[in-house]
Amino acid sequence: MKIIIKPFAEIMVKSKPVRKRFLSVLQTNLTIAIQKMDLKFKVSSFWDNLEVNIFSDINTFKQTELKKIISRTPWVESFIEVEKLECSFDKEKELDFNYIWEKVLDIYLDKVISKSFVVRVKRIWKHNFSSPEIERYLWWYILKKLDEKWHKWMVNLKNPDIKIQIEISSNTIYIVKDNILWIWGFPIWTQDKVISLISGWFDSSVSTFSMMKRWCKVDFLFFNLGWSAHELWVKQVSYFLNQSFSSWYNANIITIPFENIIKELLTKVNHRYRGIILKRLMLRVADLIAKEKNYLAIIKWDSLWQVSSQTLKNMFVIDKACETLILRPLISFNKQEIVDLSKKIWTYNFAVNMPEYCWIISDNPSTWANLNDIIEQENKIDSSILIESYNNRKIEKVENIVKDLELWEIEVSYLPWENEVIIDIRESNLVKKNPIVFENVEVLEIPFFDINNKFKDLSQEITYLFYCDKWVLSNLHWLYLKEKWFTNIKIFRPIKATECNIL
Repeated sequence: MKIIIKPFAEIMVKSKPVRKRFLSVLQTNLTIAIQKMDLKFKVSSFWDNLEVNIFSDINTFKQTELKKIISRTPWVESFIEVEKLECSFDKEKELDFNYIWEKVLDIYLDKVISKSFVVRVKRIWKHNFSSPEIERYLWWYILKKLDEKWHKWMVNLKNPDIKIQIEISSNTIYIVKDNILWIWGFPIWTQDKVISLISGWFDSSVSTFSMMKRWCKVDFLFFNLGWSAHELWVKQVSYFLNQSFSSWYNANIITIPFENIIKELLTKVNHRYRGIILKRLMLRVADLIAKEKNYLAIIKWDSLWQVSSQTLKNMFVIDKACETLILRPLISFNKQEIVDLSKKIWTYNFAVNMPEYCWIISDNPSTWANLNDIIEQENKIDSSILIESYNNRKIEKVENIVKDLELWEIEVSYLPWENEVIIDIRESNLVKKNPIVFENVEVLEIPFFDINNKFKDLSQEITYLFYCDKWVLSNLHWLYLKEKWFTNIKIFRPIKATECNIL
């Protein structure tokens, strides 16, 4: 099996030394990626393409996996699977390509039955025949092998169902078996290390990918706001991104415990500024990590004016907390463009099941924050807690993350029964605005940021039903406590508003 890889067009205008270096890097990246398939192969680099030669027997499944690896490698614009034939063209002899056309028929005959087709020949070098001559000869040869009733409409020069491609270079003929177009950018390792803030949702995965395809070595930075389930999901996304688009780079994922910072924000900071200050604190920690680990930039997923913290004024205020260069590859994207791109890179299914968490800390957020006001509010937070979070960071190799994490089936209750207690885990101000009242049922109020610590002190002879408006927090804390071997918990989802009086 032979695959010819066409280089990314932007590279072709580079100088000779740069092109040679980039091709060498791509050759190395492909070699590292394909090695994981346990195949005998060789990746060769030429002036304007690369060749992957497979010497092992390879089944259909492995062929698909190999093409997936190549298609997800940065700087692969397109590649073709070919059948290579060596021949000698003698100017004094008549053309006798019958043995070559038999090879073409082996590949295409079944495909062209009842379909229209066209033959396209591309030649490099001097020959005693023209490309149109070869095309017409092959049309005739294929039609001769088929039932005459199809002859009238089978050759279609403008809109064929099947395009038969042949490339002739000197005395070598390449019969194209498959042609795949793909554009992922430049080869990894031609730029330096960056660290990407990753949440697992649409924006962060797309922004991370955007820098992967622009030749950066990307590591991941995750701020855990207190939900182990979220951490598991984010690790899955990070693993997928790394293995799919930069498996040749042994990336790290750095996890920062930020649940104590959330408590500080919710108890000490004005609700209008919580989102901005949270992002400033994240950047302060990211800045420390960047300086320690020599990251040249921090990737954020901001899209201008998508949410309150992403106005120009608020981004200006947030960036003042950090000295390291901030990159925002999605700054001009709208939400639909981001979602569409997530589908192309296969992270959509991760993100669509992973809610955002910004809404849990901000109420009526400021869209035009003043830097002095933000600093005044930020000073209310105990700086030692931020240092403690930084010191308790956890660094792991992404490739070591377990791929198949256990999937839990959430237990849901729609009506409370005897010996069941509802726990409202919403923030206190939300509970006051819309308290949940259920006749003859006890309702406890324990904010989500305290539930993990306080639950163990409750009577374990009772079944507890977690409640929150959007069920995001209740699901996550249910999973967290299940991991701690608590079995007396369910999620409470009222059937109708009339059955659960939200005043």
